Amino acid sequence: MTRTRWWHLAVAGSLVVVAALVAATPMPPAWTTPTAIAVLAAFGLFYAVAARRALDDRRWAMPLIVAVVITVAAGTALSPNVATLQCIAFPMIWALCPGGSMRRPILTCIVMAAAVAAGFWIRLGGGPDALVQGVVIESVSVALGIGIGVWFTTEMRAGDENTRLLAELTAAQGQLAAMHREAGAGAERERLARELHDTIAQNLTSLVMLAQRGQNRGADEAGMRDDFELIEQVARDALTEARALVASTASVAVDGGLRAAIERLVATFERETRIEIETQLDDVGALSRELEVVLLRCAQEALANVRKHAGASHVRLVLERRDGGAITLAISDDGVGIGDAPPASTGFGLDGMRQRLALVGGDLRVASLAGAGTELVATVREEES
Repeated sequence: MTRTRWWHLAVAGSLVVVAALVAATPMPPAWTTPTAIAVLAAFGLFYAVAARRALDDRRWAMPLIVAVVITVAAGTALSPNVATLQCIAFPMIWALCPGGSMRRPILTCIVMAAAVAAGFWIRLGGGPDALVQGVVIESVSVALGIGIGVWFTTEMRAGDENTRLLAELTAAQGQLAAMHREAGAGAERERLARELHDTIAQNLTSLVMLAQRGQNRGADEAGMRDDFELIEQVARDALTEARALVASTASVAVDGGLRAAIERLVATFERETRIEIETQLDDVGALSRELEVVLLRCAQEALANVRKHAGASHVRLVLERRDGGAITLAISDDGVGIGDAPPASTGFGLDGMRQRLALVGGDLRVASLAGAGTELVATVREEES
């Protein structure tokens, strides 16, 4: 809308100025001046009534181009001042000619220049001198008109290409952002799956084992009471873990430090399984919350594997800081072992531990012991400040 309004103002202003020049410099015979003004008025009326739509409706483009050429050529034959309209006629041709090629507007400009040159020839009385004068004037005019039109069209095409490239870049950025969101959502799903496996699933497994053991106790009321206390404690732990996950808070309680958290874990495990655990918990100093959570999760998963797969009667758990600043958590048992090579993990157990450790720059080693049983060693390193 803004572009067409400026075109309308430019056409109207040009017609008014040229009509004023024609009226101010009358040419003989006397009828030519009012006739030239009438030609300008007729074009103005034609433009106002219908042809101004050409800028929005391409069906009107060719009629308007023909009207411009006829008006300038005929008007120049009546008054040379009408040739001044070429300042708006050339740009209008470039704006209205359909198609992406520059050949059509260039040819149209040449046709108009030739017609205006003929108008000069007629107005100047004919003859070779008039023809030379008209050709020279129009050669300069058409050269400027074509040169400016080619430059302007080239710049417009470059702008359109830049706009297209920007749109493609914006679309690509949108797709990349969507992929990042999808990857983030997938990583979050994996994280929640690991959390559920390491927390609620283990707690529910403990509840099942305790319930089965309670059923087998028969009349042992003291043992049953102890089992019920454990069931209550495990259920409360599961509830706490579930609330922590829902609230997106820390997924494990390490209040009092890693050493205290492992001691609580060991005590609960011994009560649930009746498996003796020998601990060596050195003072490893203050660790980041992230490292504490990772090491405690590794301890939970290792003990869960002992309970489910090892068939062990004795477990040794060691937490220590080695030379170089590495903190290691080693869990070994006297169970059945895993063979000569670590098994390929298909769940969230060992794979989950490896992923957790990898996120903090740690590593995991799992191997069978020389006699019987399995040893799991998780190693992390504090970042240097």
